[in-house]
Parts: sequence; structure tokens; C-alpha cells
Amino acid sequence: MVNRVTQPCFVGECPHDEDPDICEYRHYENLANCPSSRSPHTIRRGSITHHLRRGAPQVVVEGRCNVSADVLEKHYDERSDREKMEARREWLDDAFHGDYQ
Repeated sequence: MVNRVTQPCFVGECPHDEDPDICEYRHYENLANCPSSRSPHTIRRGSITHHLRRGAPQVVVEGRCNVSADVLEKHYDERSDREKMEARREWLDDAFHGDYQ
């Protein structure tokens, strides 16, 4: 399902100049082969990174997404080292100013 809805021709025209009605990539067994479709892993990685960028604590994201810290850090967290540093700084600033109890 994810591969189908990420194909541009699902909602518009095909960027590869194919006719969506006869395109071989529109068949279930070939959905993942479309050059423009995205895998569920890509969407999961984007979601996890989004939550982390919005300030969700890593331990909360780990639990919600059922992923270990090691796997999250190695495969899913796309934040730059600078973004991670700033997130830690903001969290500590909030903690020292009484926003966390």
C-alpha cells in the first residue's frame, strides 16, 4: 500500500512519461520497482526524525516506534550532529529553568 500511494501517478501525472493505466509498476507485484515510489522504511525513518526534531525525547520515540536506541541511532535518526547538540542544549536549558520536574 505504501509503495502505491507514494507513486506520483497515484495523485497526478507520471514523471517517467508512462501511462498509469498500463504501466507495469502499477501492478501489485511491481509497486516497489517504480523509480519514484518510496518504501515503508523511508517513511518510518522520516517519521522518527520528525519526532526527534520536534523535541520528543529519544526514549519516548524508541518506545512508540518499537525500536532500540542502537537501531534508532544507526538507521533512523537523520539529524545532523549539530541538530542533536542543539536538542541536548535545549533540553538541559529547560530542565535547569524548571520546565521539567
